[in-house]
Amino acid sequence: MNSKQDFVWLASYPRSGNTFLRTILWNCFGLKSGSVYPNDLGGNRALECTTGHIEHAGNTVSFPTAQKVRLLKTHERASDSRPAIYVIRDGQAATLSLWEFYDRKVPLDVLIRGNHQFGTWSDNLLSWQYPTRPNTLFLRYEDLVSRTEQSLGDISVFLHSEIIQKEVPPRAAIAKTDGRWVRNADKPNQHQFTDDLSALFRAVNAAGLKLTNY
Repeated sequence: MNSKQDFVWLASYPRSGNTFLRTILWNCFGLKSGSVYPNDLGGNRALECTTGHIEHAGNTVSFPTAQKVRLLKTHERASDSRPAIYVIRDGQAATLSLWEFYDRKVPLDVLIRGNHQFGTWSDNLLSWQYPTRPNTLFLRYEDLVSRTEQSLGDISVFLHSEIIQKEVPPRAAIAKTDGRWVRNADKPNQHQFTDDLSALFRAVNAAGLKLTNY
């Protein structure tokens, strides 16, 4: 990673584990992070504390002066060559979670087709040149959850930052203070993709699926 860059993107398609990554960066590395989106966590102070979130002050995000690595969350497509950590998640799971985040008010087929701010799951991934973009650490959400210690090592090397602890607050505990940005993983979800929607997702996102083997 080129240390001369002014900040590092924390990028992902929405609902792919960006908040969990930020929680890891704060709790395991002591690194706070900002976001391109004002009021990013809905003003939930408890969640902001857990994730190390820095809210906008006017039009800027002011990082601690002692923090050498500045980190900024985005769900937008890549627009420059700054270093990045990009979190990938199974696209159907991410799209379903986005549908829930929108309180199911946006039809699933609309989200699948990318007729919204963030486009399709595949287009977002491909804009970040997976898996060959220079100065980029690609992390799978599933590995962040099940192989956390290995992921910590990858992040430490990429950011040249020391791991200060390996414990992450339990998801269920965080969900109790929120429930929207961080949902309870044990909550049953009866609104799975139909066969037709799954087929549509595979057709629309064929390029990204081929690259990631999801």
